[in-house]
Amino acid sequence: MARFLNLLPYVLSSKRYSKVVKLLTPILEKTDINLPTAEEFHVIANTLWCSHNECLPSDTRIGIANFFKVYVIAILVTIITQIPARFRKEKKFRQLIDSSLTTSARFALSVSSYFVIYRILFRFFTRVFDPLLGPRNNSDIDDVACSPLVPPFLAGLFAGPSLLLDKDQPRRIFISTSILCKSLQTVYYTLRQNGFIPIMPWWWGSWLIFPISSAQLIHAYLVHPDIFPDNYSKFITSRSTTYVQQRPSDLPESSPWPSGREIVDQIAIIASLNYPHFHSPKLHGINDPALPDTLKPIQPILEIAHPAHTKMLCAVLHPEDLSCLSTYSKFIAKEGITALKFMTFMHLISLFYRSRDLVKRFNAESNQIMSRAIPSIFKGATFITMAISTAWALLCGFQKILPNKFMPVTRIYANGFIAGLWILVENPSRRLDIGLYSLRLSIESFWKLLVKNGKARNVRNGEVIYFSFAMACIMAIHKTQPNSITPSYMRQIIKRLLNEPNEP
Repeated sequence: MARFLNLLPYVLSSKRYSKVVKLLTPILEKTDINLPTAEEFHVIANTLWCSHNECLPSDTRIGIANFFKVYVIAILVTIITQIPARFRKEKKFRQLIDSSLTTSARFALSVSSYFVIYRILFRFFTRVFDPLLGPRNNSDIDDVACSPLVPPFLAGLFAGPSLLLDKDQPRRIFISTSILCKSLQTVYYTLRQNGFIPIMPWWWGSWLIFPISSAQLIHAYLVHPDIFPDNYSKFITSRSTTYVQQRPSDLPESSPWPSGREIVDQIAIIASLNYPHFHSPKLHGINDPALPDTLKPIQPILEIAHPAHTKMLCAVLHPEDLSCLSTYSKFIAKEGITALKFMTFMHLISLFYRSRDLVKRFNAESNQIMSRAIPSIFKGATFITMAISTAWALLCGFQKILPNKFMPVTRIYANGFIAGLWILVENPSRRLDIGLYSLRLSIESFWKLLVKNGKARNVRNGEVIYFSFAMACIMAIHKTQPNSITPSYMRQIIKRLLNEPNEP
């Protein structure tokens, strides 16, 4: 019984213990079990570890509660995201459940451990750097050490290695890069609020994040596919069937035809060859002139291309249509409908997620909700369609404007940047979210490019380093200027995980 009482403060607070005793009283009266009263438990809980009210036991209770909350959410998210694999018969439902239980447990342990360690270290560093505990020398070092930013920053920094409890490295990298992007946004916004960054020109804004990151991503998609995210690559390729030619239905099965990824890979090779002219096999024969070995995979497309084509890239991207502008228009008409369906589906998921709140407000604000959703769907579909179509169309467009040998591969950066300007059709509140998402992918891709070119090298568990510094910045700002952390739901998540009172 003594050991049982010693463990109870780790699970229940004094307040909750009294409620549990009241609920169990009718049952305990019929047995010989005698639990300590609420007053006796209060004495035990407060004298076990700390001289003041609820120190370490409080942290462990919060950690246990956080673990189960995050665990349940992680299981649901893992199962939902893997449902498509279940329909493709790649995994059985039992396998989905088993894998989600294990991976979710490690993830939940990592998150809950971080905030438990943070709370303990925050109290420790607060006492260490408390100016009232020692004499002041009025030096610059003392001013920095006694800054309210120091305890939360150091606590967040040294709690960072708890991320290693999650053994899924791709997920660790995803979390680290996401937190890094969010910390950059938070630090920048805080510096602007405090006047450290001057007033910028009218054209300067968060909308620039997407064009800049899009420039790097489109270049990686076409030139360095091995460092480009697979899911994003499949997303672009699947919505580019107007330019990425599908296998003709009347083509015999025995005849070769390049895959979508093989066609995209040939674009970088054509660019590196300074955009060679096209000599139609229908007019000159298959081997007159001979096609380089690196371009052999696209020979089936060139064989059916219109003989009036003069540029090889145009013959590959739209073999049966001579007009680049006509192909651009067909892409918009075809993929625009697909993008509209996709955005409608995404908004339905968003409405389902907020269904409890919407039911309460439906009668009063149903018209307003619909009036916001419909334009948002059309703006999102326009952005997706025009951004992808413009990136493809500029491959042909730059051939007609620029000399073939002028920055043949580097000009692809301009494709991505100009295509990224379509972010301006989105709502201002969405521009930053989309920009931060693409920035995360861009940072990860750019680092892989540096490693590939030998300009950097991977550090084992290096994602933990920038995760620690990023979380340190966020936690320091959360303690001193919490309103600088946007959106508000992120502040609420941190408050809940730290068991702090919610905003009024």
